[in-house]
Amino acid sequence: MKVIILLAGYGTRMRPHTWSRPKPLLNVAGNTVVGHILDMMEEITTEEVIFVVGYKGDQIEAWIRENYPQLDTYFIIQEEALGQAHAVWLCREFLDDGDVVVAFGDGIIEADYANFANPDLDAVLLVEEIEDPRRFGVAVLNEAGYVTNLIEKPPTKEHKLAIAGINWFRSGAQLFQAIDKILKEGRQTLGEYFMVDAYQVMLERGAKMRTMLLNQWADAGTPQAILSTNARLLSAGYATSDALERGFEDGFTVLPPVYIHPEADIEAAIIGPYASIGKNVRIRNAVVRNSIVDPGAQIEDCILDDSLIGENAKVSGQGKALFVGDDSTLDLG
Repeated sequence: MKVIILLAGYGTRMRPHTWSRPKPLLNVAGNTVVGHILDMMEEITTEEVIFVVGYKGDQIEAWIRENYPQLDTYFIIQEEALGQAHAVWLCREFLDDGDVVVAFGDGIIEADYANFANPDLDAVLLVEEIEDPRRFGVAVLNEAGYVTNLIEKPPTKEHKLAIAGINWFRSGAQLFQAIDKILKEGRQTLGEYFMVDAYQVMLERGAKMRTMLLNQWADAGTPQAILSTNARLLSAGYATSDALERGFEDGFTVLPPVYIHPEADIEAAIIGPYASIGKNVRIRNAVVRNSIVDPGAQIEDCILDDSLIGENAKVSGQGKALFVGDDSTLDLG
């Protein structure tokens, strides 16, 4: 089974953090976004893993090669932002008769990947049942449980199975043929080619599709979303197990759950709940709650709530709800 992961977006909603690094390399709960994705998909990344990169793709490639050297990785560059389907089309040399998983890299999705493949079907779509699905694509099922239609951003709440963005296909070649058709026809929405249109072509050609409910879907597309994802992951077992003991030994207070890197330097502080503290972070006389502090940052004499502090940033003085980019200095005194 091949796995294609789409990581070419600009991450504009995550600025200022994405001015200096791509969204897949943003930190959350002790790892990067793409690191969590790869860890959760570990059971199915045993063959070729193809990453489609664009904006600051060299950073993504270097990080993955350094941190996941065991993977058989390939990197494809999407030079024009022509959408998801175009990104997969660029991987056409890998789309043969074997099965393939296509994953969008803007969400951290926990699912039963070991049982994802189904040889009796042409595709399996990961979905989550949500109350208001109008900003997502949704799957419409018949009484037998087969997908009969796909609707992008439906106008009503009638169909609640939101497509999460990680899907399995029995034949990469079959998927490519559907994508190739919509590209040749110029079937675009707002200047981009969407995968849901390719899935619709497959349905029109008689493909058998079902859905599979995921376990957890955590978004990483906005500052508020990544803070929520951080809290969910820390609550789900990604917290530092010995944080309370370390706080007692080093003279700071911990309110779990938190992630604290072993090489963080903390004194006279209250950390947590829902705080992630990166490598070589220095914190003095501060309170850090529901926040992510990236490697090398320095925090002093302040209270941080609902904040994202970039790598090597320096923050001092009173402050709450701050989004501070990499290598920035902010004195609120």
